[in-house]
Amino acid sequence: MRTRICILLVAFLALHPALVHGQAAEESASQREYQVKAAFVYNFLKFVVGGRFGAADEKAGSDSDPNGTIVVGVCGRVPSKESFAELQGKRIKNKQVKVRFFQGFEDLKDSEQKIPDPHPQMAEIRQCHVLFLCPSEKPFWSRVLPPLQKEGILLVGDSPGFLEAGGIINLVIEEKKVRFEVNLAAAARGKLQIRSSLLRLALRTMEHDSLERQGNEDR
Repeated sequence: MRTRICILLVAFLALHPALVHGQAAEESASQREYQVKAAFVYNFLKFVVGGRFGAADEKAGSDSDPNGTIVVGVCGRVPSKESFAELQGKRIKNKQVKVRFFQGFEDLKDSEQKIPDPHPQMAEIRQCHVLFLCPSEKPFWSRVLPPLQKEGILLVGDSPGFLEAGGIINLVIEEKKVRFEVNLAAAARGKLQIRSSLLRLALRTMEHDSLERQGNEDR
């Protein structure tokens, strides 16, 4: 029953992005869009097992740990920081959601315009359960995605080509509605399982990507 409610919520948000917040009519289109996207990210957490989320058959006792947290990381210049900040303190499986914001590579350039490699907060990023990569990070996907592909992190973006670059879930706008697509190859690399009840709502699923082909060539 709970799973069905979650699915209906995701579908509702997809169809009615302007109703996510009571004051949505007074807010900018960008804010409304990212409120919906943040809500999608929150709901994705309910449909993923494996990796940093724990095994599917994990005993409920570990899920009920009152000190347990689920870390949502946001990397880059997020168009509406407040939308993700609103997830702070919400609960998933009795674990509290903690939101962390990380500077993007563009903002990490030094006085000589050099970009650090790896990201100086990579150790903290690896502790996230889900990492949302803002559109500003598209030029730097090759620096971010490969090092994280086997970390068991749900990698989410909202830019064209994100799945092909190795992301796991990409949020897209279709007919003014927020939808999502899934890279099953990337999920498998991170030992993540996305429940079929969520996959059925995906606009598109992808079986193979460039990182998978690159791995085969390196063998």
